[in-house]
Amino acid sequence: MKEILLDKLENTPSLWQKFTDEYARYIIFIQCSLLNAIKEDNIIYHGYAGQVFLRDLPHVLKLRIEAPIEYRIKSVMQEFNYDHDQAENYIKKVDSRRKKWIKMVYNNDWYNPSLYDLWVNLQHLSMDNICEIISIAVKHKDFKTSKSAILKLNNLSLACDVRAALASDDKIWKSHEVTINAYNGVIVLKGTAINEELRNLIVDTTKKVKGVKECDPEINLLSTSLKK
Repeated sequence: MKEILLDKLENTPSLWQKFTDEYARYIIFIQCSLLNAIKEDNIIYHGYAGQVFLRDLPHVLKLRIEAPIEYRIKSVMQEFNYDHDQAENYIKKVDSRRKKWIKMVYNNDWYNPSLYDLWVNLQHLSMDNICEIISIAVKHKDFKTSKSAILKLNNLSLACDVRAALASDDKIWKSHEVTINAYNGVIVLKGTAINEELRNLIVDTTKKVKGVKECDPEINLLSTSLKK
């Protein structure tokens, strides 16, 4: 399963894949795994759009390190034993894939400065100096794990766990349009379901998720919505 998830992260979905159940499910499961890891605190996460998905968590330092192209080419040449042209083509391919991935999955731009708290450039700073700057930044009061930050993280994580539970059931996953929000253990479901049986199944599945204290379903039946 780990290898499958990594493959889904590494490879940009095609226009058709973006709308498939399988790809959407993988994104949900990956997000849940990431949030569960972050709840352990004191971790470093590298790559794959974490800066987008975690942008509303104030205690998570979102960092981008920009390296000159020749620096990157040299690194790739050493790692993969490529010549200069092979290394350059490899870098262009990876950058293009990740830009498209973030655009398709999150509808955002990899170079959007608002996604980052700190953006440093290896062209002007040594790696040692960058490490020193980062170590100072993570100790700043703005990135302390406060009670409000923990609450936001727990709410986001619980909502994601519910989303994953619903995604794991084929009958639910293919037949509902429901948004999920968590507030200190209370799950609010809003949207539509095709019938009452499915609505009840969604609510029952939500209540079984660990950490859910209460479920507030605001789910209309699709037939009722159409009549309106």
